[in-house]
Amino acid sequence: MKSLNNFEKKISLSTVQKILLTTDGSITRILEAISGEPVTIETIIQDTIKANLKISYKLKIEVGSEVNYRVVNLKNHNKVLIRAISYAPNDRLPHKFREDIRKKDSPIGSIMEKLNIEARREIKGFELIKSDNDLSKVFKIPLESNLLKRDYNIIFQEKVLLNITEIFPHELFRN
Repeated sequence: MKSLNNFEKKISLSTVQKILLTTDGSITRILEAISGEPVTIETIIQDTIKANLKISYKLKIEVGSEVNYRVVNLKNHNKVLIRAISYAPNDRLPHKFREDIRKKDSPIGSIMEKLNIEARREIKGFELIKSDNDLSKVFKIPLESNLLKRDYNIIFQEKVLLNITEIFPHELFRN
C-alpha cells in the first residue's frame, strides 16, 4: 500500500500498528485478538448535530443536514486503547441502526453484523499527530506524545454511511 509506505517514512510502525491502520475489518475484534481480552465501548458523546462544511464534505451531504455524532473509547481493563469519532447522516441510517447506535455502548461493526448490513470500508488516510491536553488525559500519556490517526468511510448502498476517525498512542502497540 503506497500511502502506508509513505507514512512509514515519517515514523516506524509495528506489525500490529500496520494492521490497525489498514484493516477494513472490525477494530474491536482485532484488539480482542491481540490482547486476548474483551474490549468494551464507552460512549463519551452521543448527539445529533447539524453538518458544517467540513462534515458535509466528508459525508457528501448538504450543509445543515442532521448527523449522528458519536465519540467512544475502546477499552480493556479500564485502559483506553483507541478513541473513535464517528459522523453518520441520520437520513442514511436504517431505523434500527439509528436506535442501536444511540442507546448502546456497542461497536459499530457489531451493530452492522447484527442487522446484516453489508458494507465496505474505504480508508481515506493516516496521520501522525501530537496529543493535546484532552487526548493526553484520555490515554494517560504525556502532552505532545505521538498518536496515530486513521480516517475511513463505511460505504453502504454506494453512499457514505459513516465517517470514522480512530486515534491511538504510537507507544501502545509498539511490540
